[in-house]
Order: sequence, then C-alpha cells, then structure tokens
Amino acid sequence: MLAYLNFDYRHKYTNFVLVIFDAETHAADLEFLIMKAHFLSFVICLSLSVSLGAVSFPEYSYPKWLEEAVIYHIYPSSYMDSNGDGYGDLEGIRSRLDYIKSVGFNTIWMSPIFCSPFEDGGYDITDYYKIDPRFGTNTDLVNLVKDAHQKGIRVCLDLVAGHTSDKHPWFIESATGDKNGHYADYYIWTNGKETKPAKPSPTERANWVYNDYPRDGYYLKNYYNIQPALNFGFYQPNPEHSWEDAFDDPGPRAVRQEIKDILAFWFDKGVDGFRCDMANSLVKGDDAEFHGVRRLWADIFSWKHEHYPETIFLSEWSSPIESISCGFDIDIICHNGCGNTMYRDIMYNTLRDADKVTGIYPSKDCWLDKSGKGRFDTFVIPFEQMYRETRGHGFPCMPTSSHDTWRMNRNQRSTLPELKTAMTFFLTMPWVPIVYYGEEIGMRSMDGAPVVEGSRDRSAERTPMQWGPGETAGFSTADPSKLFLPVDASKTRPEVAAEQADPSSMLNWTKDLLAFRAQHPAMGNVGEWRMLSDPMQPYPVVYERSGSGERFVVILNPRAAAAEALVDLDGKVVPVWGHTKALTVRKKSGKTALRIKGTSAVICQIQP
Repeated sequence: MLAYLNFDYRHKYTNFVLVIFDAETHAADLEFLIMKAHFLSFVICLSLSVSLGAVSFPEYSYPKWLEEAVIYHIYPSSYMDSNGDGYGDLEGIRSRLDYIKSVGFNTIWMSPIFCSPFEDGGYDITDYYKIDPRFGTNTDLVNLVKDAHQKGIRVCLDLVAGHTSDKHPWFIESATGDKNGHYADYYIWTNGKETKPAKPSPTERANWVYNDYPRDGYYLKNYYNIQPALNFGFYQPNPEHSWEDAFDDPGPRAVRQEIKDILAFWFDKGVDGFRCDMANSLVKGDDAEFHGVRRLWADIFSWKHEHYPETIFLSEWSSPIESISCGFDIDIICHNGCGNTMYRDIMYNTLRDADKVTGIYPSKDCWLDKSGKGRFDTFVIPFEQMYRETRGHGFPCMPTSSHDTWRMNRNQRSTLPELKTAMTFFLTMPWVPIVYYGEEIGMRSMDGAPVVEGSRDRSAERTPMQWGPGETAGFSTADPSKLFLPVDASKTRPEVAAEQADPSSMLNWTKDLLAFRAQHPAMGNVGEWRMLSDPMQPYPVVYERSGSGERFVVILNPRAAAAEALVDLDGKVVPVWGHTKALTVRKKSGKTALRIKGTSAVICQIQP
C-alpha cells in the first residue's frame, strides 16, 4: 500500500507529494502513480524504512457536542430584516430559529456583527465589544443566544483577529505618534517614511501603506488599505528593523490579552464559539512550519480550554493538519487555502477575479459539473491524509459555499438533480457540515449584483434570503430600492414557502438528508469513512461510511452521462436513500459493479 504525504499541508506553497513505498514490492504501483500524478510538481520516492516526524496535537480535544453539530452559516445583512430598514438583523435571525431547527441545523455561525463602517462587509471593525446598530444591540444578541439555546441551537460569531478598521479608536490613537499611548504598539509602524520596508511575502497577504498621519511612518495592512494589521509580533524579528516586535514585547503581549478579553466578553454572554478570519497569518515573518502562529494559538487556546472548554474555534486556514494541531476544532477547506485547489476543483466552473490576484488557478472543469470533465483525485488524496491524521482531534470541513464563495447554483450547474447531488456530497462526508444560508433551497449566485461595502464580485453570494413571493421575497418590508442588495427577480427563483410544501424540493431533500444523517451515527461527523472507488476515476465516486454496527455506501455521479464503478464489497447492497431507482447493482469480475444514471446520488445500506 502506498502512503501519501502531501506537503501542501506542511509547507505553505510547496506542491509535491512524498510517496513511501517498497521498490521491489510496489514497482507497478509506483509506475502507475507517476503516470497518474501529473497534477503534482514532484514525486519523491523513498523506502518504507524512512520515518517521518509525527504531528503533535494538543492533549485536550474538541467539545463532545461538536460530534453532532450541523452548522448554518448566515450573512446577517442578508438573512431577515425585522424593522424594515432594508438590512438583515439579529431580531430577524431570532424570528427564524424555528425554521433553522426544522431543516436540521443545530449550530449558527454568523459573519461579523460588530461595529463597522462596512468598507469590507463588516470585516473592518471599529468596536469588538459592541453590536453594530445595523444588527441591533448587545441585548439583542443575548436574547438571540438565549432563545437559540432553548431550541437546542448553538451560536458562533466571527472573530476578525488580524486587523481592525483604520477608523477604530485603537488605530486613531496609535496613528497620533504618542509613544506612551495605550494603543501605540497595537499596530506595526515603521519609524518614519524615508525608507519603505521590503514588500512582505505574498503568502502573508500584507503590504505597507503610507498616509499623512502624525506618526509619519508606514503601517502594515492585511487586505485593503483601511485594514491595518494588529501587532502579534514577528516570528524572528530583524534586529535592523526596530519596528519588528518579538512575541513577548509589550505590544504583541497587549494585543493577545485584548483578544482574550474580547473572547471572554462574548463567551460570558453565552456565545458558543468563533470562526477566526485569516487564522494562519497573524504572526508576521513566520516560517514554513508556522512556529510563530503555533505559539500564539497555543497561548490563546490553553487559556480558552481552562476557562471556556465547551466553546469551539473554526479556522479559515485550509490546512487542517496544521490548524487542528494548533488547537482549532474545525478547519474550513475553502477557496483561498494554503496553496491547494481542493475546493475549487470540486466547485468552481469558472475562474473569478480574485483568482487572478492569488495566482492559484483551479481547473475550469470542476468535479460537480455535468460535463463530466472534472477530477476527484486532487481533492480526495490530500483529504485522506487530512482525515487520517486529524481524526479524533478535529474536523477538516468543506462548506457548500460562503460569503466569499459562489453558491452551488451557478452557470451551467443549476438544475435540481445537480444541486441535490452536490448537497449529498457535502452532507455525507465525515466532517461537520457547513451549509451557507439559501443553499438549502438552491438560491443562485447573482452574478452582476451591485458592488457594495467592498464586496467586489462577492455580492453574487450575499443577496437576500428568499422566504416567499413578492418584490422583496419576504426578506423585508422596505421598498425594494432600499434593500442592502437586490433580491433575485427571476420568476423561477426558489423560495422557502413554496419548497416547504413540495416533497421533491431542494429544501426537503436537504431536510431529509440531515434527518437520515442524524438517525444513523455511521453517516455522521465521527462515523468512519473510506474511499472505495478509484480516485483517478471521478465518475461515479463511491465511499463507505460505517459505525455503530451499520455500513453505508454513498454513490455520487455529478456528470450527465451514466457511470459505473467496480468496488470490493462484501454483503448485500440495498439502496435506501436518494435517487434509488437510478442505481443498478450486479456482480462483475468478482467485484460489485455499481452503475448509476447521470446527475444522481444514492445511499445504500450494506446488509449481511
């Protein structure tokens, strides 16, 4: 058997795989791998006697409740407007808790709701301790959390730890140049503007900015110019750069304490966890092994585990072995990951503008496309390693989409069978499901939606939730011209009200699938998983879920044409969920032949 170690997940942008094999026994396997692994830059071959250093995970683990969690990601401005001002708010979300529970979600993650000028959709914060008036008040959040808990729903917020708005009072004081001010070293400033510092590494997503502030120096930003980076220090400060603080210098130490204070403030109000924005980039000048950021998160998580052990942290990192070994409970495998294209090769059927900036180009022929030209190996080979190494410590999770990522319903992927097949993949893998609002009804990406609040082309996935008929789709009582973003005006747009009454709808497919997952632990977050079909044969994909004395097989065929896989299976294969009439099972060459019609998904139970 070959063992894979994909160095995308140990070294930021290195793209090669280490294959451990016995040259005499596995010569044929090696030849096959070299032929098939053309998506990798290098293949290094060593004997089985080579030993690799094991990744070290924290002694503590995730809270037990995470094993049954199903997360619903809400972009608050777009979900439900309770007061008719055209923007979604916390009271609106609270009014929809029964709906959220009815679908099968038991955890909410909300994008940022703290005070902000919204020059980057709320990811530019001016007060971490106060809810923005757009969304309500701190009391409104407490009431939302209280009601959610009574219904068995947990609530997670979004922590933008890496930067603030340049309009934050911390930055304003820091920019005055008063070196004795409390916030003087909360940010990273050069001493004067005469010599511009070298541009940081592209992997740090940062750059230097000069404005005419009294401090008269460059400051380090993280993304937009209006997002100055908070000072968590440098991994190895350059002695020639006096502005580079070490981990335990006063500035970084004060910022770490501030982060703990923010967390404690909201945890004490009942919040159950946080998703951390740009989690791997906080310490500047870090090395390929993330020693600097590991030290940072070790400090925060040891404190968190002592005082708030039942809370969780999700990381925006896309490198689960690294992030979970740092102490995160979930790592979100998303479009902007550490040098990998796993999500993009599964989901993107065109490139978007942001890809031209990063230089990370996915295949235009994604796996979830009826053309049948996509690949699954570029996802599943690294995922197998992630799953194996993090099992029992945390969860590598891939969301359906997000506030930054196009919805499943986009371009040629728009029919109900396609969307149902895609949702089946996201809800049957061994992870904590993360479903973006509106995906459960099949909302489409609204390409061409107006650019608002720094959204660029991301407005497409931030349009208002479609609750029912009317000019505002039940989202708001405001005049349509006053809405945060326009609703889908299509006569065939999906709506919650209509889909609740339609047994064959996307909503009921999602609801029934989540219920099936909850009823069978083998299909859940901690049920065992193994790939059965050949990763190099992307259609159909077949994998097994097992546990608690049950075994299931998931068969997925996103392409329009029928497909067949030969797999090793003992026992009787009985279709029990999904497009059950689309599957034909027979014995062939001593194996089980699973033939499935196009754009179909079936779950089978394996009986003795």
